[in-house]
Amino acid sequence: MSIGEFSDGDVVGRVLIVDDEPTTRSLLRGILARRFDVVTASSGDEALASSREHLPDLVLLDVEMPGLDGYETCRRLRDIGPLPVIFATAHQSLEEHLKAYDAGASDLVTKPVTSEILLRKVGLAIDKQRHESRLAAEKDSLQKMAMGFLSSMGETGSLLKFMRAGVACRTHEALAEQLVAAARDLGMQASVMIRHAHGATVLTTSGSPSPLEQSILGQLSGMGRIFQFRSQLVVNYERVSIIVGNMPDEVTAATAAGRLRDNVAILAETAEALCDNVDMRLTSMRRAEQMQIALGGAVAAVEALRDKQMAMLADTRVLLQELTDSIEKSYSWLDTSQAQEKFISAAMHQSVQRILTLLAAGGDDLDGRLAQVVDALRQSHDGGELELF
Repeated sequence: MSIGEFSDGDVVGRVLIVDDEPTTRSLLRGILARRFDVVTASSGDEALASSREHLPDLVLLDVEMPGLDGYETCRRLRDIGPLPVIFATAHQSLEEHLKAYDAGASDLVTKPVTSEILLRKVGLAIDKQRHESRLAAEKDSLQKMAMGFLSSMGETGSLLKFMRAGVACRTHEALAEQLVAAARDLGMQASVMIRHAHGATVLTTSGSPSPLEQSILGQLSGMGRIFQFRSQLVVNYERVSIIVGNMPDEVTAATAAGRLRDNVAILAETAEALCDNVDMRLTSMRRAEQMQIALGGAVAAVEALRDKQMAMLADTRVLLQELTDSIEKSYSWLDTSQAQEKFISAAMHQSVQRILTLLAAGGDDLDGRLAQVVDALRQSHDGGELELF
């Protein structure tokens, strides 16, 4: 229900009546008291003091008063807070009315006042002021929501950026650098420690840490999962510690403090998981190096075996030929007939030829297989996949 729709008995606002004449104050109080909570003041100074103590919903203000006149009182009331001011004046001239509006008046009634007009103007002025206050509050709330949404989007982007970059890290040092960069993007003044098999990597958003900072980080890493002292926040996981030195005040900026605390916890937990990813990468890299060394040795060994096999085949051919020549040279002292010599030579040549044929066939097959092995090992050594046959 708006103030313009109230019925008798409803109290819908607090009105301060300011007039140096007691009779006028009583008259105006009698008109307004049925529908408003009414307080009075006899001077501008008294009105200012009353308004500072308890800001009214509206001020009904006289013009001619000793000390501060109504115009100056109105100007000073505007400095106290946003409230409607209605002048009740005996002046009828346009010049005086304009002076009232120039001083900041919301409206004006002339004396002697008409009760219904006064009630309607006071009610409408309070109703309008409350509506404007609600709109201003809603606007402020929406602006805060929008700023919070934009801030949240920016923070989410920074966290996602860290996750993507962290997955690609091959060393704990690189992961620490990405963690520091994410903290800096989120507006933190932070120090981070990542513990690993070779010790600990410590970095800060302002550069390399001092020995004292490293010592403090080492001590704080045993303070529990989350520890906060004034503007210092410590978040510890098994392998990751983050110290934030610029936490917002928990009383005046509770929302910002809570959001930053959540972001620190997300960073720390994500970095903890990414440490395992870095460990697996390092293990894979070491195994790959060992495999490269082993493959290099296997290539050399197979190539040596291939060379020996080819040399053996060549030596076998030579030995068989020498054997044949030796037997044929011994015919003269074996006292064999020419027919016997032909038979022995034919049989021997036939056997030697069969042996050479078998050796050649087997040698070619083995050489081909060894060549495939060498090619496959070389491809794997150079980064290809190992595929035999």
